[in-house]
Amino acid sequence: MKINEITNTPIPFVKRQYMNSNTCEIFYYTDLKISNIATHYHSHYEIYFFLEGDVKYFVDNKEYKLNKGDFLVIPPNTIHGPNITNKNLLYSRFVLWVDTEYFNKIHSLISALDYGFKTASQTKNYKFHIDYIQHNELLGHFLDLWHEYNDNNIFKESNILNYITTIILNINKIIYENSSNKVHSPKKELYTQIFEYINNNITEDLTLENIANTFYVSKYYISHIFKDHLGISIYSYIIKKRLYGCKIAISAGEPITSVAKKYGFSDYTSFYRAFKKEYGISPKDYQKQSLLK
Repeated sequence: MKINEITNTPIPFVKRQYMNSNTCEIFYYTDLKISNIATHYHSHYEIYFFLEGDVKYFVDNKEYKLNKGDFLVIPPNTIHGPNITNKNLLYSRFVLWVDTEYFNKIHSLISALDYGFKTASQTKNYKFHIDYIQHNELLGHFLDLWHEYNDNNIFKESNILNYITTIILNINKIIYENSSNKVHSPKKELYTQIFEYINNNITEDLTLENIANTFYVSKYYISHIFKDHLGISIYSYIIKKRLYGCKIAISAGEPITSVAKKYGFSDYTSFYRAFKKEYGISPKDYQKQSLLK
């Protein structure tokens, strides 16, 4: 990812470790030859989403080598800080701060909100890794929050609350799945297993026949239960999920043709038509608009 692919206004590094807001603050940093940042701690919650660079990150007496697809959850009053191994490489990341009282207000409405931070504190493991698909989905949520945070409209406060909640709940789900190490639980309903299988293998060959063979049931039965639960066909869901993944990757500046192939569109013409039908704009025009925000 290159400078300005997410925003055309690079943000200088903020050295303060206290918040100027009673809700949240989000930073998108992309730095070259930046000095090391001293380890520190603060009273608010932090989610650190690594994008690129050569960085090791220290959290609570443990150092983590960061790779694309890594994120950190840092509870309040936990000492942390980066060690930039190669300052000649671009260092890009999102940093989200959430005020403690604001977090507690959301937590009073959503009881599981603190799951990820609590698990990190208990296990003393603060780094989690996600695959390409999950990375792009999480990036999409951060981009939504970033654009809303830097916008000014009458729905801003409500939208920010929605995006923050979405980010935290998605991260909680990832942490839960990593800790349980269970892809398919025998206790889960077949529909749930199929739904998770599709989401986890969205770039693979997801023909109805292959899915049916994986779960040892008929194609008709899978089609029936999927449409009953979601209201659309399994084929439509897969296409929508792939198009959403393409949309996020394209908005981050990835080459359109390679994105289409990664998400299973072997024919660019069919991808172009599906994307324009779904979003009302061509992939190229959408990418241009996204990079100008």
